Amino acid sequence: MHERTPPSSHSSPSAVYRAVHDPDGPATLSTTVVHALADCMGVDPTDGRISLYDAVDPDALDKLFRPRHDGTPRSSGHVSFVVADHQVTVYSDGEILIEPPAADSRSDWR
Repeated sequence: MHERTPPSSHSSPSAVYRAVHDPDGPATLSTTVVHALADCMGVDPTDGRISLYDAVDPDALDKLFRPRHDGTPRSSGHVSFVVADHQVTVYSDGEILIEPPAADSRSDWR
């Protein structure tokens, strides 16, 4: 699920893009993050413009909140990183918040 929503209790008071990862679905967490970023940025997720590798190890991200072998939750909390000037925060409950870069107010000056 991807949508632009008002900030949740997890986020700061600015425009935010929200997605939710389904840990029981077919996509990995890193794939969900890439698709959410693509939706937020208005680009095709397969065109190669979005790469997590410079910000976070996608394999490590996929494992971070995955349940342990016995099914118990691995950890709680969140991880944040920046991709293409977008602040990405991934929470243990599957919530993904993406804050686009702030518009530079000086660009209106002449």
